[in-house]
Amino acid sequence: MPAPQRRSARLQKKRTSNISKDPTPSPTTQPHPPQLKPKRTKPRKAPVQWFPKLYLRIDRKFLGLLPTATSPNQPYPAPLASPPLAPGTTPGTLTVLIAELPNLRPFAGGDTVDWLIKVAQLIFEPLGTGSLYTFSSGSLAWWMDQEMDSRLYEWRTVLDGEELRGTIYEFRPDDEEALLTLTRMSIRPVRSVTTKTSVPRAATFREALLRRDRGCVVTGHPMEDLLYATHLIPRRLGDHGVQYVMDHFVGSPDNVVDSYDPSIGVSLFIPLGILTDTYKIGYWNIGPDQYVIHNFADMPLNLNGGQLHPNEQALPLHGHQFTLTTPNPTTHPLPPEGVFNWHYTQCVLRKFSTPAYQALANIHYLSLPFRTREEEEEEGEVGESDVDFDDERNIANPPYPSYPWDLARSRARRHLEEEERERAIASWNSDVSASPSS
Repeated sequence: MPAPQRRSARLQKKRTSNISKDPTPSPTTQPHPPQLKPKRTKPRKAPVQWFPKLYLRIDRKFLGLLPTATSPNQPYPAPLASPPLAPGTTPGTLTVLIAELPNLRPFAGGDTVDWLIKVAQLIFEPLGTGSLYTFSSGSLAWWMDQEMDSRLYEWRTVLDGEELRGTIYEFRPDDEEALLTLTRMSIRPVRSVTTKTSVPRAATFREALLRRDRGCVVTGHPMEDLLYATHLIPRRLGDHGVQYVMDHFVGSPDNVVDSYDPSIGVSLFIPLGILTDTYKIGYWNIGPDQYVIHNFADMPLNLNGGQLHPNEQALPLHGHQFTLTTPNPTTHPLPPEGVFNWHYTQCVLRKFSTPAYQALANIHYLSLPFRTREEEEEEGEVGESDVDFDDERNIANPPYPSYPWDLARSRARRHLEEEERERAIASWNSDVSASPSS
């Protein structure tokens, strides 16, 4: 038994000898703390900014059905009354415009509802009378699926000068028995072909505009090669379509107007003319022959129709005011306000109209399915064009943002080259005339 005790003592001594007298652990023996991976902080998503929306609608009981044309001489037959409804049913409403309130304020010119009142009149009853209404009790969500007639006492007339709000506005004609014809929408064909037609009408139209306007009506550019003889009512609507617009927006059933009448056109700097053709800019009437330009494009534009870059020292196109003048109102009449109103309505419809409106039967104007040679002659690009105007896509959908501006510069450069060549020829003729005959 003594032997095991001595061995245990030696083992105990060996164990204690390996214990350091310094209670502080050696740095070499200190266990490393676990290395934590840095947390990946996900970028915070910017809060979605919510803007109140404005809804412009009408009760379908006031809308006439737009029948399909059966004769080329009558492309727009009179509207038809809707068929009788089943007992206990209602026609419902048609929302024509939807827009976030901040997107409308640049056109409204402030915070009042006056702009919307006029636009609603142009869409539903250009030459008639009617009023806007909005609900005075209840919520927007509740009235979205309810008709005004269900609680007529909860609606009130909207007055000039009221604040423009994100709510429902409903148009009603003053005549409760009226059958309204919605303003149709003009669509530019994406591509077309050339046909041989008469050229003189286009040349006469352009010459008449140049004599009357004597330059671009917006910028004052006098160089004829940089001017675009712009049709405020597209010639693609044909003579019947132009007359239909004049009857409904000007009220001139006895005044026959065709698609090349100078009273439906203006001279514009090329980029501005293209923007006008494609309903990217509109002209809002503010007085007799006085207009302010509204930019409906998706980017800011300068006064010449090019893109307005940040910090650019150039005048913006939006909000620019101008006055139309003519040397003789009798022989060179200006376009009436109704023509500009129709064009402006097209700008509004293309930007803010709803799919429900666009899907209505026969809501689009009939367009001639071809590109006439007179159009090419009018643009001066037949056979020697820097830009292929025979491809309609270059005008309706510019291949790049500065395309209209580059086109204008190209024409200006060609104009200067022609002037230099003419001066050189004149100088050569002068030298020949002055040289002694042999």
